Amino acid sequence: MPNTATPHHSTRRISWDLLRVIAIVSVVLGHVTHQGALLHGELTGYPFRVPAQFGAAGLMVISAYFVCVSVRKPDTGRWLWSRVARLVPAYLVAVLVTYVVTRYAAIHFSGLPTPDGVTGFLFGVPQGPPADPFPWYIPTWQDLLTNLGMIQAWDYYGFHYLDGSWWTLPVQLFAFCAAAWLFLRRWRTDRVMMWLVWVLMVASAVVRFLIFDPGRTPIQVVNVFFGLGLQRTHLFAMGIALWLWSRKRLESWHLGLLAAACILVQDLHVFPFHRAMPQDPARWPSTIGFAALLLMICLAARGSDWRFPGLARVAPALTWLAGISYGLYLVHQELGYVLARALLDIGVPGWLRLPAVLAAAVLAGWALTAWVERPLHRRLTARRAGKPAQEPVKAQVEEPEPVSVGGAS
Repeated sequence: MPNTATPHHSTRRISWDLLRVIAIVSVVLGHVTHQGALLHGELTGYPFRVPAQFGAAGLMVISAYFVCVSVRKPDTGRWLWSRVARLVPAYLVAVLVTYVVTRYAAIHFSGLPTPDGVTGFLFGVPQGPPADPFPWYIPTWQDLLTNLGMIQAWDYYGFHYLDGSWWTLPVQLFAFCAAAWLFLRRWRTDRVMMWLVWVLMVASAVVRFLIFDPGRTPIQVVNVFFGLGLQRTHLFAMGIALWLWSRKRLESWHLGLLAAACILVQDLHVFPFHRAMPQDPARWPSTIGFAALLLMICLAARGSDWRFPGLARVAPALTWLAGISYGLYLVHQELGYVLARALLDIGVPGWLRLPAVLAAAVLAGWALTAWVERPLHRRLTARRAGKPAQEPVKAQVEEPEPVSVGGAS
C-alpha cells in the first residue's frame, strides 16, 4: 500500500526504512560486483566483491510481515488490487525498457550488425558469428512475451529472464492472492495458523530434496513448484510468525525455533548439498548475513523505533531511498551490466565504474518510481474505486512502499 503523508505526525519508523535500505543495498552490490562477473566475464576490476546472498530473502520476510499488518476486512479485494496496481505497471514498463536497451546493447557488444528497420531491430536475428570474445545473449520476441507474462520460470529449456531479479514478481503476486484468500477464511485461528506456518516452513525443503527425483519428476511439476516460488515459502512463513510474535500471540521460544528452521532451510535452498560444497566462499557470509538481518527484523517488529541521534539525522535519506527501493530493484541489474560494459569499453576503471553504476541505478529507480509507479497506482486505484484512493487502515506501524526483491538469494 502507498505511503500517505499525515498533516502532523507520521507513524513511519526509521527501523524499517534502515532494514530495507540494508537489504536492497546488499542485493545491488552483490549483483554489480559479484553476479555481473559470473554472467559477463569481462565485468571485473571492482575494488571489492560482495558474494553474500541474503538481502532478497530478508526483504521477502519483511514483505510477508507487512502483508499481515496491512490486509484488512472488508476491503481485502481493494487491498489486493492496490498491491497489483503498485507492482505490475512499473514492472511492465521496466520489461519494455530493458528489452529495447539490452537488445541494442547485446548486438553492439557482440560485434554483430543491427538488423534493418524497426521490426528488424526489435525482433530480427543478427547474421554472422559474434566478433567479440565476450558475446552477450540477444533477447528475442519470445523472451519479451514471457517476461511480460511473468512466466520465465515455467520453462527451464526455452525461456530467458531479461533481468534475473524479476523472479520475485510472480512469487509475490501469488503470495498476495493466497493471503487475501486466507484472511477471509473463518477457520483462520492462531492454532491453525501455527500449523500452516510450520508446513510452509519445512514443506518446500522436503519436496525439493526428498520428493523430487531429478531424473523422473515431470518438468510440468518442476515448473509449477519453481514458477510459483514454492521453494520460498519458508520466508513467508517467517513473516507470518513475526507478525504473530509482535502481537504477542506467539511465544519467543517458538519464534526462535522457527527462525532457526528458516535459516537452515534458506541455507539449503541457496546452497543445495547436491551441488554446493561447504567450502563455497559465499555460503557462510550468506547464511550469517541472513541470520543477522533476521535478528534485526525481529527487533524492529517488536521493539521500539531506532531513533538514535545519528540515525535520526539521516532518516530523511533512508526514507527516500527505501521509498524508491522497488523501482531500484527493477532496473539495477541487467541495465546496470549494460552501463558497466559501456564504461568498460571506453576505459573507465573499476573503482570509477562502481559508483557510476550505483548512482545511475538510484537515478533510474527514482525516475521509475516518480514517473510510473506512484502516478499509475494513484490513477488505477482511484478509477477502480470510482473516487480517490481510500486512506489506509492505521496499523501498529506505517507500512512501507511495496517490498519486492531480486537476486539469487
